[in-house]
Amino acid sequence: MNPYVVALTYAVVATVVIAMVFAIFKTPYQLWEVVLAAVVGAALSFIPTVGGVASLAGTLGILFWRLGGGHATDIFVSVAVARLVMVPVLLMLNRH
Repeated sequence: MNPYVVALTYAVVATVVIAMVFAIFKTPYQLWEVVLAAVVGAALSFIPTVGGVASLAGTLGILFWRLGGGHATDIFVSVAVARLVMVPVLLMLNRH
């Protein structure tokens, strides 16, 4: 699969899912912070060999920087759910 498609898909899915989980947890956030974290994560996915880990660390790092450590559980859960949702979305895109 094209790495640009994977990165763009990650940016979109992460933005939507993280914002939804934050809304469920009533976590105070601004949409631009979530978009920034998702775009940074997507951009870091292009790094050879360690892109997956760098992407995860970048997304978490931006959210911790913007929201603070007081929302650690919300951040970890939202990013984990976004990563899990990526699997069926990428599988669906790969079929077509």
